[in-house]
Amino acid sequence: MAPHDETDADSDFEKLLQDFINTRIEGEEDEPEEVPQSSRISLTEEEQIANKVMSETIRKEMQEHPLSATDSVEQTSMSDILQEAKQAAEEQGNQPVLGSEESELAQAFINFQTSVSKLAEDNLGKPFNSSFDAELLYPNYKPSIGRIISQNMVEGWLLLSQMFPQSVGEFPLTAKDEEFLNFAETLSDQYLQLAVISYVEIMIDMEGCEISYQEKLLRFREKHVKKILYEEYLARKERQRRFTDAVAKKNFPIDADRLIANYLRVAQKDFDGAYKALTTNPAVFAPIDFAKIKPRFFGLVKVTPKDGIRMNIKIGNFMKTLKA
Repeated sequence: MAPHDETDADSDFEKLLQDFINTRIEGEEDEPEEVPQSSRISLTEEEQIANKVMSETIRKEMQEHPLSATDSVEQTSMSDILQEAKQAAEEQGNQPVLGSEESELAQAFINFQTSVSKLAEDNLGKPFNSSFDAELLYPNYKPSIGRIISQNMVEGWLLLSQMFPQSVGEFPLTAKDEEFLNFAETLSDQYLQLAVISYVEIMIDMEGCEISYQEKLLRFREKHVKKILYEEYLARKERQRRFTDAVAKKNFPIDADRLIANYLRVAQKDFDGAYKALTTNPAVFAPIDFAKIKPRFFGLVKVTPKDGIRMNIKIGNFMKTLKA
């Protein structure tokens, strides 16, 4: 047993792994936990700065590219708009199979895209084309998809600000969800109202998806660590078995299981000290069984304490060269 070998199989470690051993490690699938979506987490300082920069960019674009006409969108009932968005989602095959959080996010963005596109066609003569496709959410949401959605939201809000500079253009993007919704209630154009509502819904749904993604990531990492620890535990137990078998084959007057197990426990806390004791005085880990020491000279000389000392040294010398 070379002194550089590391051993970590003490009783505390085995207790730590007990619940890992009794649970499935491979092929285990955890059900996603429900994530409350009451209100978004408050904006960080970086997010607030980013939103301010985006607002300034929008106003700059409005000044450089003014519109000749603004509020000429045909009025349509909200139920018709929602039905149109729902039909568009069904035609694109976005709703089935998707998880609830991803499905809500997809629907919210489709509502946003539909309403902004309708407004852009009436005011700019061209639709709002986004790069987001709900199929990107399969099999689940990822941060990279969130960045695509965020970019499309900026582009859509920019169009709304150009078309409605006195309302949308002056509304602060750092506002809270409730302020967005209150602002939407003040709008008379139902397409514009849906666009604003959908905008805040997208932010809420994206946060829910982000939280769910992080929870899944943490569960994956936890399972990965459990698997590594369990495999390490099995490797240590196998290593312990090999050393025990090697000692047992020598038929030393000592309990091989007790010797190796106790050595490994002590080595966990003090490897150098444990190794020195194992190779010079292994009896500290398991007592010498004098009943198993054969008397010398065909039984004429009885076993004495000196025989125990001699056997203790013999076992220690063997342990110095043992490799398993």
